Amino acid sequence: MSNQALFDFIPSVEGRIRHELRSRCETFTPDFKNPEVFCVITALLARQATLAIDHISSPITWTAHSAPLFLRAMADVHISLAWILLNPETHAQLYIEYGLGQATLELERRKKQLEVEEDDELRENQEQVVQTLEKWIDAQKWHFLVTVDVGAWSGKNTRQMADEAKILDFYNYVYTPFSSCVHSTWFHVARCNSEPSGSPFTMLLRKPNIPVLQPDAKYMTLAAKYLDKTFNLFDEKVLNREPVSEIQVWIRGEIKRCFGDKSEPPQ
Repeated sequence: MSNQALFDFIPSVEGRIRHELRSRCETFTPDFKNPEVFCVITALLARQATLAIDHISSPITWTAHSAPLFLRAMADVHISLAWILLNPETHAQLYIEYGLGQATLELERRKKQLEVEEDDELRENQEQVVQTLEKWIDAQKWHFLVTVDVGAWSGKNTRQMADEAKILDFYNYVYTPFSSCVHSTWFHVARCNSEPSGSPFTMLLRKPNIPVLQPDAKYMTLAAKYLDKTFNLFDEKVLNREPVSEIQVWIRGEIKRCFGDKSEPPQ
C-alpha cells in the first residue's frame, strides 16, 4: 500500500476522535454555579484529543525519538484529570488559579523587560503581547488579585496525584519511562543518541549518533489507548455510565480494512 493510502487513512482517525470528543462534551451539562468544573474537564479532554490527533497525524513522530514526547504529555493530562475528578469543584479551581498565576508571573516579567528595552520595534511588539496577556487574565480574574504560586499546581507531585487517584501503575509504567525522553536523561540519550566507538582501544568512549528509525505504528495505537483511558475515565466519573470509548480497537479495525491483513500500515 502506498504512502498516499496512509495519508488518506489519517484524516478518518482525526474525524473519529473529534466525534468522540464532541459527543462527550455535548452530553456533559455544566453547573453554572461552578463553571470551572465544566471548563477544566472539557478543556483537558480537548487537550488529550489534540495530542492524540497531532501524534497520529505525523508518522515521522512514530519513533523512540519523538513519540514519548507526545505520550508522556498524554500521561500527564490523564493523571491531572484523574486527580481533579476526585474533588472536581476544589481541584478545578486549583488548576485554574495556578494557571492564572503562571500567566501573571509571565506578565510581570515582560513588563520588567519593557522597562529596559531600547529597540522601538521590539518594544512595540512586546507592548502588544503584554496588553493581550493582561486582557486574557483580567477576563477571568483581575491580574492584581491573582496569587502566584511557583510550586506544583495541585500542591502534590505527580506520583502523589496518581497514587491518590489509584492509577499508580499508569504512573510507573507510562509516565515515568517516557519521562526519560522528555528530560533527555542518560537512560534515553545513551540508547537513542549514543553508540559504542567500535574500537577496542576506545571501548570506554561512546560516539554521538542520530539513528534513522522507521516509523512504528505501535506508537500511534498507544496514543489511541491513552486517549481511550481518558475518555473512559470521563464516562465513568462524569457521565456515570459504562466506558464506551474504543478508538484503539476502531483504529486496528480500520488498519485491517484499509491495508488488508497486515497488523499495521506500511512503514
